[in-house]
Amino acid sequence: MRAKRSAFLMAILASLILVRPAFAHHGFTVEFDPTKCFDMQGTLTSIDWQNPHAYVHIDVKEASGKVASWSFETISPNSLKRAGSTKEDFLAGVGKPVAFRACPSKAGGPKYKGEVELLEMTDGVPRVLGQNVENLNADQVRQHLPDMTQK
Repeated sequence: MRAKRSAFLMAILASLILVRPAFAHHGFTVEFDPTKCFDMQGTLTSIDWQNPHAYVHIDVKEASGKVASWSFETISPNSLKRAGSTKEDFLAGVGKPVAFRACPSKAGGPKYKGEVELLEMTDGVPRVLGQNVENLNADQVRQHLPDMTQK
């Protein structure tokens, strides 16, 4: 009896050790609307460098003069690093103007939340921070960035 109980407990323990947690990942269109992407300018206020997605926080002055604090999801920090952007790049840009292209949350989601596709800080380096849901090629990306910086 004791041997059966020990074997049973060992089997449970082994299964708990071997089972890896499964984290669900949402598809882009579950949360964001790729048909309503927009170009804007604002001030970078902070960055959350965390997995599975980093977040940039940007204050945007609306037409009414009110400042809206937006939170934008990016690709993972590891993907940002591979693309040439570091946490230090963003920290150096805090408090400075940025131009960006983003896609908002779907209707019913948080009002000032979205996914940032492209971002340019005062260093003039265009950064692809999103999943490129609009399938922009390099020339199309360049066409958006001048528009964003001239507003």
